[in-house]
Amino acid sequence: MKIYLRDIKERFPEFEIRNYDDNAYFVGFNHDSRTIKSNEIFIPIVGDNFDGHDFILQALKDGASMSICESKKSLLVKDATKPVILVYTIKEGLQKILNHSLSSINAPIVGITGSAGKTTTRKMLTTILSGEGEVLSTEGNNINTVWGNAVLLSQYTDEKYIVLECGMDHAGEIAWHMNSVDPDLGILLNVGYVHAENLGSIEKVYEEKKNMADYLNKTGKPLVLNIDDDRLVRIAKTYTAKLITFGKKENSDYKIFESNMRRDGLFVKFSFQGQVYEFGINAFGEGLAYNAVAAIAAAHELGMSLEKCVSNIKRFVPEKGRFEIVDLNNAGVIVNDAYNANPISMDMSLKTFNKLFPKDEYHRIVVLGDMKELGDVASEKHMELGKLVKELEFNETYYIGDYFNDFNFGTEVKSIDEIVTLLKEQMSHVTQKVAILCKGSHSTGLYQIPEFVNPLCSQ
Repeated sequence: MKIYLRDIKERFPEFEIRNYDDNAYFVGFNHDSRTIKSNEIFIPIVGDNFDGHDFILQALKDGASMSICESKKSLLVKDATKPVILVYTIKEGLQKILNHSLSSINAPIVGITGSAGKTTTRKMLTTILSGEGEVLSTEGNNINTVWGNAVLLSQYTDEKYIVLECGMDHAGEIAWHMNSVDPDLGILLNVGYVHAENLGSIEKVYEEKKNMADYLNKTGKPLVLNIDDDRLVRIAKTYTAKLITFGKKENSDYKIFESNMRRDGLFVKFSFQGQVYEFGINAFGEGLAYNAVAAIAAAHELGMSLEKCVSNIKRFVPEKGRFEIVDLNNAGVIVNDAYNANPISMDMSLKTFNKLFPKDEYHRIVVLGDMKELGDVASEKHMELGKLVKELEFNETYYIGDYFNDFNFGTEVKSIDEIVTLLKEQMSHVTQKVAILCKGSHSTGLYQIPEFVNPLCSQ
């Protein structure tokens, strides 16, 4: 990527440019002044408690070839000696410049959104596509913002495919994402209560996610859609561009008719145009069948044969912290599913754990934490969670977080150290093999427990 300032000036005459240089260009985006590299464009993030405008001059000094800046804050860059592009808002400026930069990219861009399963679906799709060519996608970091995807797209080096997660936590972010990265294909997974706290209701979460479908429909692009979702199915009635549906309903293009959990992973059967396909993956949770079939449908839409898609997905390896089963020597297992949590993933995790580790074979312990950002339904959803855990009859239940009174079951704990101590005590006197599940939003810190518990079992 090499984008000249003169092209930006010609394309966006509404921008005022200070210190204009006809030969100036940038090779990538960066929103962190601490990691700025030579000839990058600096994009100051404006947050609730910080303002990247304070670091524009430092970024230019450290090698950035130019920066954008909100017009109302232009006094902060009066001493700049390199080009500064004045824009009405940073979001608008980034959207226009990023979208313009995509003209140097030849690969199809896939955007994935949904309340749960974006990262899993992204990795499944990249696993499938990597059998046909190089894929540009995030690895090791959960990048799903416009800021992060701008940096990622800067790294394009003629890969055959690009796969992006498109997340949101405030109204307008999905529309901003769509207008910024202009995906050639979208995957819409589900709508849940994640981020309802910021948006106000699950209906508003739906409206936000629907912005992907609205953009793709307007631009005539295909959409891969889960029609088993009670809200997303509405989109199917009005979508006029190419729609590819998946689910268990009879009218699904990709119909899932079997998904079974086994000790070695998930086994799935689906049909497409009367032909039956089946595969197994080393991942756990019957709901993952939706992610897998969505990824297969997207790869097929991009030109891969279904036979190759099914063959390639068998190589899928889940991200760390997503129902990751860790062997505790001869003592049993601990399941780290604490990367994050919401009502959808919590339900799947508990039911999968219950099925894989039956009570007649294991002493079963669940360590649970708050599900964050649920808004007005937080109490209700934690109450439902407590009832489900009670019904599943685990041997021990520990809970950490602010919603214990709503959860209203098991033992409340206050710290990770306390949990580790209790688990150590349980494992020291239980005669059965132990199965432990850790599940909660990332901020609860439950993802740390396996690394503390595992060494204890060898003592």
